Amino acid sequence: MAFALIARVGLLAAVCALSLGCSDDGGAIDMTATTAGSGGVGGDTSAGGSSAGTNPGSAGTATTAGNGTVSGGSAGMSGGGVAGLGGMGGMAMAGMGGVIDANGGAPAGPAAGRHTARPVGSFKSNTAGYYEYLPPHYGNGARYPLLVFRHGVGENGNGTTDLDKILVHGPPKLIKANQWPEDRKFVVLSVQHPGGGCPTPQEMDDFFTFAVANYDIDPKRIYLTGLSCGSIGSWNYLGDHVNEDVAAAVLICGDGRPAFQKAGCNLGKVPIWAFHGEADDQVDPKGSIDTIASLKACTNPAAVDVRLTTYPGVGHDSWTMTYNLSNPANDIYAWLMTHEKQ
Repeated sequence: MAFALIARVGLLAAVCALSLGCSDDGGAIDMTATTAGSGGVGGDTSAGGSSAGTNPGSAGTATTAGNGTVSGGSAGMSGGGVAGLGGMGGMAMAGMGGVIDANGGAPAGPAAGRHTARPVGSFKSNTAGYYEYLPPHYGNGARYPLLVFRHGVGENGNGTTDLDKILVHGPPKLIKANQWPEDRKFVVLSVQHPGGGCPTPQEMDDFFTFAVANYDIDPKRIYLTGLSCGSIGSWNYLGDHVNEDVAAAVLICGDGRPAFQKAGCNLGKVPIWAFHGEADDQVDPKGSIDTIASLKACTNPAAVDVRLTTYPGVGHDSWTMTYNLSNPANDIYAWLMTHEKQ
């Protein structure tokens, strides 16, 4: 996808998270790919007695939260929204090209309070169900880095009633548990893949297009991460699109060999940090090891920044310790933010 940014003035409102259960049925990886369907217009969500402008398809609407403060306006592709500044009086224009107000937009507080289910149909143009996390002050006129998370095959689902499955691993799990620091200022969109197999390059490209059109995203700071089947799909996406959209990627227990066969050394134009458990019996560790070795051997062009971390004695779950920073030396979030698309 080559970005054609739509000039717009708008924002998405801060929302309370849905408190949903979750499950993970695991299972072997089915490499049959399916594509996501398209959705219609969805409705609002609220929690804790405070409603807060959760229809992202409407422009310039503001709702009053339960504590008597304006909680912001939402504006999708139709533009023209206004963000509440926490009090009933002050307002500032938000969105692309608007005035930036450091105190505007989404409220601070526990991360789960800004984590919202967006089932298929929440937007006219969304092609998959996903969970949305907005950092504090999102909607204040600034653009924010985007982190798209792709789950494993055990969390595949229909994008509506199955959407809670994606809360069991990775960033959405940490956000739900309020273990996502406020200074980690990504917009995090955790996308559910429908059907069997892993997400396809076209499916992923469609979602990037959707995200940029509907969120206040800095196009130079778009990041990708995935585990297991989500990592395999992410590798394949990069094999097709290289650095067209993504500024850097963290890919965990995936297989990048088909991507390298397709893109060759051009794959190294994307900064990639691969992780794998050396005792993984579901996805061959060579899928990460051999791919990074091939990229490091490239000279024309030379890889921008490729890294490999393997965990001795660790099986398929090499993602938990990576995402929760059990080893602070592997701070993937800080590393991602060192890269911008040129």
